[in-house]
Amino acid sequence: MKAVKKLTASVLCAAMLASLGGCAFFDSDDEAVLEAADAYASAVVKGKVKKILDLMINGEEVEDDLEYYLSGTNADNDKYYEIVDIIADSLSYEIDEDSVFSSRKNEEASVNITYTMIDYQSIYEQISEDGGSVSDYIDAISDRNAATTEVSQTIDFVYAYDMWLVDDTNGRKIFSVYGFYDAVAHMDFIEPLLDYVDGIVWYYSDDGVYYNYSQIELDIMTTTDGMEVPFEFTYEYYRDGELIFTSDICTDVGYYIEAYYGPDYDDNAELNEDGYLVSGEYRCVMYDLAGNVLADSTCTVSSEHIEINEDIIDRIEWYFSWDDVYTNVDQIELDIIPTDPGQSVTWEFTYEYYRDGELIFTSDVCTDQGYWIEAYYGPDYDPNAELNRYGNLVAGEYRCVMYNLDGEVLADSTCTVRED
Repeated sequence: MKAVKKLTASVLCAAMLASLGGCAFFDSDDEAVLEAADAYASAVVKGKVKKILDLMINGEEVEDDLEYYLSGTNADNDKYYEIVDIIADSLSYEIDEDSVFSSRKNEEASVNITYTMIDYQSIYEQISEDGGSVSDYIDAISDRNAATTEVSQTIDFVYAYDMWLVDDTNGRKIFSVYGFYDAVAHMDFIEPLLDYVDGIVWYYSDDGVYYNYSQIELDIMTTTDGMEVPFEFTYEYYRDGELIFTSDICTDVGYYIEAYYGPDYDDNAELNEDGYLVSGEYRCVMYDLAGNVLADSTCTVSSEHIEINEDIIDRIEWYFSWDDVYTNVDQIELDIIPTDPGQSVTWEFTYEYYRDGELIFTSDVCTDQGYWIEAYYGPDYDPNAELNRYGNLVAGEYRCVMYNLDGEVLADSTCTVRED
């Protein structure tokens, strides 16, 4: 009797195991899940957006974002489409069949998929570090032996509408695979600016020498093609070998790419008593944003105090007169023409005008610089200037006397004003 009971128990256990095994067998749908995973991964690799969305349970929720993500409308570089096409063409996938899990009863399944593509980010970082251009980057990612990277994901499925559909909340996993679309849109490549440098010049210098200047300027002269290229750069100034100024990032475009130095750019610029840069050898080094040297040159600044007196006057003349005679004019002008050193000096002076020996006007303190040091007379300068009925200065002998601030005479001359 005991033996019969034992046999019966064994038969019951076997029957239960058979029953349980049969349920598990019929609940699993691994083959269909693997087919769905293959269809989905293939669509991802081929960039078939409509197919991807059709294979997702929540495709309509991510459709707009996915299409925008892949559009490149926010791209910062003009090689965007060429670059993303190269990366997309490198995409491949592998499904781990051993990882598949499925349950028709629970209407859920999952499987691991690994995507492989060019390691676009690390290649970009290396190219940027080396100061490479966008062309260098394209060459690097086009190399058959370029480094690759992997994106491994567990893809979840739900059973609906008599099929297995990908369940990717907010499209997080698909956007992870397609992350290169956004990354490339914001890649910033440094233009090979050195290719557009035609020459350099110290602007307004006398063969690299500045005499009594408060500002100096090294300019890059660009090639014809370079005139349309925006230059982003920084620069340094040294005086007698010592670094005295480092610029912020500058942007310039055109024939002259300018690197200035003076008190308008450096609050700590050292000036002499007349407001000119102190004497020395000034070196300027201009760099692109990768640190490549675009220009490196040295000029000489010679500054000394110059007294405003007759020693720096070359000549004087009545401007726009005919042998010191004006006819039917409403303004006259006595000009000092300085010597070369005097042209770099800031002149401070006053002047007086007399008509037929009578003082008619005294100026305020005037400031002037350059080739013409000007002393005007007329109604624009003297509201009390006497005019005839035609609005011109009345006839007479007009004398102008110009003084420095110490009261010394710089110029004293007389002209004739006529009325026809």
